[in-house]
Amino acid sequence: YKEGGTVYTVISPHIGGLPDAVNSLYAIKKLVFDDKLVTFQRLMEILKANWEDEEELRKQALRNYIYFGNDNDEVDEIAAKVLNNFSDSCKEYDEKTPIRFVSGVSTFGRQVDWAPMRLATPFGRRKGEVLSGNMSPTPGTDHNGATAVIKSYCKADLRKQYTGAALDIGFIPSNMDCENAIAAFCGLIKSFVMLGGSFMQMDTINADTLIEAQKNPENFQNLSVRVSGWNARFVTMNKQWQDMIIDRTK
Repeated sequence: YKEGGTVYTVISPHIGGLPDAVNSLYAIKKLVFDDKLVTFQRLMEILKANWEDEEELRKQALRNYIYFGNDNDEVDEIAAKVLNNFSDSCKEYDEKTPIRFVSGVSTFGRQVDWAPMRLATPFGRRKGEVLSGNMSPTPGTDHNGATAVIKSYCKADLRKQYTGAALDIGFIPSNMDCENAIAAFCGLIKSFVMLGGSFMQMDTINADTLIEAQKNPENFQNLSVRVSGWNARFVTMNKQWQDMIIDRTK
């Protein structure tokens, strides 16, 4: 692009899987250091074995801690620190050559491609699972609603993410039918901006509709979903991508 007559070449590293990494660090903190349920060395052995014969501990990690996306300062501060360190690392190389080197957050749907390479996580997920997309909470870990997700997301200094930090938010369609739905929706967007947010992708769909579309695609030719920075007709995606959208919606 041109700025004041100068031409820049831009390379923008985008971090992916940030919520998963943050949840892993937080789970290690809780399991090993705070609650002292397992030693670090033993936890690493358990993860290598994909949680085999450790279902009770896995459920403790999966269900008993409040992860990123629930407005929990303890874990959100880890997310902010990791993201800031990533940005600062990119900044060290920016403008030292004719190439601009600026950071951002997104996965562009690659969480599907990464799944076969993923190992078990300290927060209770087994190897091979599709985990977080963009800077959105790991599927199944956000329990306190859209406002809590936004507040967790906005605790980082998002001004450092020059090429954006995408957040996906899903709403159940029935929630949009009430009398004050539009006003509440507008209020949520205004709050997002006031807290420092800059890149939110919203969708209204329920998992049952998606499952039905997967079974009977001929009846849902016009069903469009937000994927990761773009929209796509649901029935045109392969099953792996469809399953990712369904799991994320659930």
